Amino acid sequence: MADWQEAWVAEAVIEAWFAAHPELSAERVGARGWFTVLTGEHKRTIPVHLEPGAHNLIVESFFMRAPDENEAEVYAYLLRRNLRTYLLRFALYASGDVMLVGVLPNAAVTGEELDRLLGQLLVAADESYPPALRAGFSSYIDREQAWRERLGMARNPIT
Repeated sequence: MADWQEAWVAEAVIEAWFAAHPELSAERVGARGWFTVLTGEHKRTIPVHLEPGAHNLIVESFFMRAPDENEAEVYAYLLRRNLRTYLLRFALYASGDVMLVGVLPNAAVTGEELDRLLGQLLVAADESYPPALRAGFSSYIDREQAWRERLGMARNPIT
């Protein structure tokens, strides 16, 4: 099968998968892509972009902006977390912003594989978010919690 034929098949599988999961609002992005948002317990919104290319399905999710502090600690934690992910890896943009990125050959794109891939993305983002956020923004979080306390507000549950 030609490369673009595999991409078209992958595109049809993705289209059918989203149709079978109406609880996920998915919008088309460009000629071949989709955008959806998963909902986690700790990381409440997990944006996901899927796009089959000539050879592979690329899945990208913005995880967090560049840490304000403890960058080496945050990045080391995420690199260690990469050892436990299926097809997904934490990666950095030049700005230092952190992404979750996955690559799946178009020939391997099935409904079951999309379930597995997006389920793993949800778990990886949701479990990893509190420790990464705490390490990368601890001074900001501490200042906000002190401010909330002074105003008699409830603690921000992010910590």
